[in-house]
Amino acid sequence: MKTKTIFRIVLVVAVVFLAILVTRSILRPEKFKMVYEARQSVITERLIAIRAIQTVYKNENKTYCADIDSLVRFVENGHINVVKNIGEVPEGMTEADAFKAGLLKKETVSIPVKDRIYEIEPKANLTDFQYIPFATDENGQKKTFTIQTDSIASKTYTIPVYRIDVPIEDILANMDKSINTSDNVFSRGINRILYGGLAEESQYKSQYPDIWMGSLTEASTTGSWE
Repeated sequence: MKTKTIFRIVLVVAVVFLAILVTRSILRPEKFKMVYEARQSVITERLIAIRAIQTVYKNENKTYCADIDSLVRFVENGHINVVKNIGEVPEGMTEADAFKAGLLKKETVSIPVKDRIYEIEPKANLTDFQYIPFATDENGQKKTFTIQTDSIASKTYTIPVYRIDVPIEDILANMDKSINTSDNVFSRGINRILYGGLAEESQYKSQYPDIWMGSLTEASTTGSWE
């Protein structure tokens, strides 16, 4: 009797263990994809903001900014001069005629850098664009994007270029922590069983690319998601 009971317990444990393995094999790749795509969305949103900022910076300084902290200061404190048309063009009159009549004139005004950025990218998030979401350095501090800059020379002119790379390790940083956010101890335990160590699964990582924007070899600010 005892032998049968022990056998049944072992059998139940084996069935539960196999069920967990099967469930893990089904859910883990889908969870990996979900986390990657969610993070890719946030990262690309910040890179798009940086691209708009770099456009304004280059127009003002004739080159791209090579330091993310300098770019933050440029956004927070910078002003630029822009030429605006002051006045109105009456109905039935061309802009050129309005200028001749003195009804319209050009005037140089100083505006905050942020205003110009929003003209280029109205939805730009200028609050924490410098940080790679979820990624931290060895001291536990938020990790910032690294900007590489260079220039492409021809016989007649030089074109400034830049590139930002976000490796898969930074994209997936602290994945276990972000998955196990439930206040319920049981839910956290299930998540650990099903998804623990997910970011280290090389068979999944190899299927998803790094994220990048710009180029050091050609005049392009296109991103890998475009």
